[in-house]
Amino acid sequence: MKLSMKPAHLKRYRDILRLVWKYGRSDFARDLGELEDDEREERPEAGDAKPEELADDLERMGPSYVKLGQVLSSRADLLPDAYLEALARLQDNVKPFPFGEVETIVEAELGVRLSKAFATFEAKPLAAASLGQVHAATMRDGRPVVVKVQRPGIKKQIAEDFEVLTELAAFADAHTAAGSATGSARSWTR
Repeated sequence: MKLSMKPAHLKRYRDILRLVWKYGRSDFARDLGELEDDEREERPEAGDAKPEELADDLERMGPSYVKLGQVLSSRADLLPDAYLEALARLQDNVKPFPFGEVETIVEAELGVRLSKAFATFEAKPLAAASLGQVHAATMRDGRPVVVKVQRPGIKKQIAEDFEVLTELAAFADAHTAAGSATGSARSWTR
């Protein structure tokens, strides 16, 4: 297997390593090598993070990581109760994306302005989740509807995240004791 770490993904690698470092797996991060010294003051101390920060950090990293947080929120065998409670908010309380982006996406999909397609379209979402959000609207004929809008750029972002995670797993598999013990990347990349 050819090991490939793409320069275009360097920022994402760093984001993931910071997350791993921050939440107490400093031994794993150390096995992968020292993080960049040019941002030493931004590097959190291993294990100093609060459970609520993990939910916020995963949300900031995007939909793939929100999904990871949602899965982890149900894994009492892996995480302490404080983390389970903090991650549970990712099940139904994710920050919405701006209405301007909603408007752009819906208009591009429908090929017309919102005001032409709907009598009303609520700017405030009814709910926001990892992959999208929903807005109340009224059709021109008066029928109430709910419009689900995918987060902008989500397909590309998720594809890139999976590529990055596969690359990191392969790297860990080839260069760390923890990775070689589990053979994690070998099964993904065959």
